[in-house]
Amino acid sequence: MKDKNIGKLLSIIHRNLSMFMDHSIPAEGIGHGQKRLLIEIALHPGRTQEEVAECFLKDKTTIARAVKGLEKNGYITKRQNPEDLREYLLFPTEKGLAVLPFALQARNKAIEELTKGFSEEEYEILEDFLVRLAENAVNLRKKHLTKSS
Repeated sequence: MKDKNIGKLLSIIHRNLSMFMDHSIPAEGIGHGQKRLLIEIALHPGRTQEEVAECFLKDKTTIARAVKGLEKNGYITKRQNPEDLREYLLFPTEKGLAVLPFALQARNKAIEELTKGFSEEEYEILEDFLVRLAENAVNLRKKHLTKSS
């Protein structure tokens, strides 16, 4: 692949990883974003909807819709936070937890395939670069939102 357009390359990586993960995770009735949300809830049970929204940099309404779908399909439950009755804590159900091993296996396989031929040092450098790219992307979004508000 000779095209060195970073945006296009990141899009290709994201699209192909999303397709691989969707195919690898047996969760009927929910889409890609809901699968990602389910995995986050299964790995970190008891988080609030707001904490999950912050984790994914998504607005509360989008997360609320995704949570509603996961709950409707029996993958998670919501419980009122006893310390703050305005908040709900999210927990995976048995059905939700059953998806987690497939997701973790798929994630490990994806990392293995994506980094094939990389030395340990190259992998660490790649991780550092990706963290910096992600931080810069968040800062770019924040600057843009601040200017247009």
